[in-house]
Amino acid sequence: MSVFASASAFELFIYRHIRIIHVVKICLALLIAHLINAFFPVPYFAWTSVTIVIIMLTLPQVGGALEKSIERIIGTVSGACYGIAILLLTSNPWLIAFLAMLGIAATAYRATSKMGYAYLVAGFTLIMVLDGGSQSFDEALWRTGTILLGCVIALLVSLFVLPLRARNEWRWQLAESLRRMGKIWQAHLSPNVVKPLATRAMLKNVERAIQRQKSLHKSVTLESKPLRHHSDVLDELVAAQTRCLLLLELLAQTRWENSRSAVVIQELFSLGFAGRELGQDLHDLSLFCAGSSDLLPPSRQELLVSYKKEIQATLSGQSNFSLNANGYAWLVYQAGLQMEHINSLIRRITVVTDLSNAQKSGSW
Repeated sequence: MSVFASASAFELFIYRHIRIIHVVKICLALLIAHLINAFFPVPYFAWTSVTIVIIMLTLPQVGGALEKSIERIIGTVSGACYGIAILLLTSNPWLIAFLAMLGIAATAYRATSKMGYAYLVAGFTLIMVLDGGSQSFDEALWRTGTILLGCVIALLVSLFVLPLRARNEWRWQLAESLRRMGKIWQAHLSPNVVKPLATRAMLKNVERAIQRQKSLHKSVTLESKPLRHHSDVLDELVAAQTRCLLLLELLAQTRWENSRSAVVIQELFSLGFAGRELGQDLHDLSLFCAGSSDLLPPSRQELLVSYKKEIQATLSGQSNFSLNANGYAWLVYQAGLQMEHINSLIRRITVVTDLSNAQKSGSW
C-alpha cells in the first residue's frame, strides 16, 4: 500500500481520538506492568512504571515509541555495563566516584549530538546503578532489568494496541501544509481582492505543519523501510515547502507595494493563467497526500517555461516600466518552480513505496 493511500476507517478513528486513545494506552501499559509485578514481584519495580511513562508520555506514534525505546535500551545497557564494570573493578568509593564522573562527563559531552537521549539515559542509569552501597551489583542488575522490561511493555503496547502510524500523521500534515498554501495562493491572485491580505496567521499555520513534518521524519523512517533509504527526499520536501512559504509571503507584500504595480500585475494574463493552474495543482496535491484522490497533478515544467518567455516579452514591451511588477512576476515563476519540485518529490516518494510494495507482493 502506498504511503499516500486512503486511510482506513480504523486509522481515521484513531487519529480523531488520539488524545483519549493515548491516555488509554499509557494506562493499559501501566496496568500490564502492575499485573506482572503482582504475579512475579521483583525489586525496584517502580522503574518499570517510570520507563513506561517516559517513553509513552509524549510520543504516541509507533515510530516515536520505537525510536525512544531503542535509544533507552542502548542507554540503559551501556550505562549499566559501565556501572557494573566499575563495581567489579574496585570497591574504593573515591575511585568509584572518579570513574563515575568520567562517565557522566562523556555522556554530558555527547548529550546534544545524534542519539543524545541514549547518552542521557546512559548517564542516568550509571548514577542509578552505583547508588546501592555494598550490595550494588545485584541491585544494579535488578534495576537494569526493570528498566528494560518497561521498554518492552511500552514498545509492545505502542505496536499492537490501537497503533498510530507516524507516516499517517506526516502525510496529513503535508496535505494540510499544501492545502493552506494553495488557499493563500488562490486568495492573493483573486481579481476581487483590492487590498493586502492578512496572511500572518495563515502563514504561521503552514509553518507549524511544516515543522511538525520535520519532527516526524525519524519516526516515519523507522516505520517505513522504503522511506528509511530515502530520508533525504523527506528533508528536501520540507526545504521546498519552506522556500515556497517564504515566496508566498514575499508575493503578498510585492503585489501591494503601490497601486500602479498592482494594476500592471492585474493586467498580466499569462501570470493569472499560470497562477490559477499552479494553485489548482497545490489543491490536487493536498487531496492526493490526504488520500482523498488517486490522481497526481501533471508536471508543469512546460507551463513554467512558456510563462517565463511570455512574461519577459510582456514586461519588456511596456512603456511604463514597473520594477514591482517585474519582481512580482519573477517571484511567481520561482514559486512555480518550488511547487513543481514539491510535485516531483511527492511523485518520487509514491514510486518508491509502490515499488517496495510490489516487490513484497511478488516475494509472496
